[in-house]
Amino acid sequence: MALEQNMSLKQIRSFIEDEVKPQIRIEIKPLLYKGQDQGGYFGVTRQVMCFVDFLGALYAGYNGELKYGRMDISNSKKAMQFIHEILGDEIDKKYRENGEELYAMYRHGLVHLYQPKNVVQKNKRVLKWFAYKGRRIKKIVEAGSNKGKLIIRNVRHLGVMQDPRDINIDLLPISIDCLYSDLMKAIDIYFRKIKNNRKCLINWQHTANAIIQAEPI
Repeated sequence: MALEQNMSLKQIRSFIEDEVKPQIRIEIKPLLYKGQDQGGYFGVTRQVMCFVDFLGALYAGYNGELKYGRMDISNSKKAMQFIHEILGDEIDKKYRENGEELYAMYRHGLVHLYQPKNVVQKNKRVLKWFAYKGRRIKKIVEAGSNKGKLIIRNVRHLGVMQDPRDINIDLLPISIDCLYSDLMKAIDIYFRKIKNNRKCLINWQHTANAIIQAEPI
C-alpha cells in the first residue's frame, strides 16, 4: 500500500500496520544481528533516522513551504520536533536532551558521509559517536577490536559520558536495540495522537498529499 490522497483514519491505520511496521521488522530488525558482536551499528541507525525524517514530516505537516523553488516537505526542524515530542516526551527524556546531537551524528553523517559525524557541543567539548548493542542502561560495554579492546562502564543510551581514553572528549552512546524498539513504540504513540487530535490527522493528510504530488526535477 502506498500513500494516498486525503487519507482517512482507516487508511492511515492500514498504512501503518500493513506497510510501515512490517517494513521495519523485515528490513531493520535483521540488521540488529542478534547474538553477534559485529554488524548493524551503521545500518540500523541509518534506517531509523530516515524513518524519523519521514515521520517527522508527517507529524509536523506541510503547508506549501518551498526551498530553492521545490517543496520543503522534510527537513531537520520537523525531524527534531518528532524526536523531541514523541521519542523524548513519550519514551525517553534523553531524546529531548540529546536528540539534536543524535540527529546530527547519525542522520547527516551516515546518510551523506558513510560514518557518523563527531560534533562540538555547546560547552565546546568534542562529542564522539559510540554505538553499542544491548539494554538502555548497561553496566559494561566492550568496544574496539580484539587487539585494542576498550571496556566502557555505566553506559546509558543517549546519555553523554566522558571518554575513558581522553578526559577532554565526551561520548554519546547509542543502543541500536533501543533505537529499533523506540521507533516501533513511537509509531504506535503517533497513531494514537492522529486518532485523538484532528491537527495531527490534517498534518498527515497535507504531507501525504504533497509527497505523492509530481514535481519537476
